[in-house]
Amino acid sequence: MFIDTRAIGFPLTDAIRRAAESRTRSALAPVRRWITAVTVRLHDVNAGRGGVDKRCRIVVALRRRGAVVAEATKVDLYTAIDSATGRLRRAARESVRRIIGRDRKDRQRPGALLSV
Repeated sequence: MFIDTRAIGFPLTDAIRRAAESRTRSALAPVRRWITAVTVRLHDVNAGRGGVDKRCRIVVALRRRGAVVAEATKVDLYTAIDSATGRLRRAARESVRRIIGRDRKDRQRPGALLSV
């Protein structure tokens, strides 16, 4: 799975990129066969003025379902990544669960009329 990782407002170090991509991969492992694209954006919102200003936004395009977006803003960038990937895991699993449930209720599938 290719993950497009970008940093906005600060330089993207190799350690930050590896952390973001490994956490994202592990969060999306249960739904990886439905994934078509993954984008991770890391922002420094206040750019040196202090405060809660590190944001991680992850967008995942799922086949036949659209996109799932998870975002978190924290003081520490690694904490923001952890929080966003946790939200992403729940949202992606729920989205895929809806796909599977809808497929099972499709009347056009073979054997669907036998149970009526």
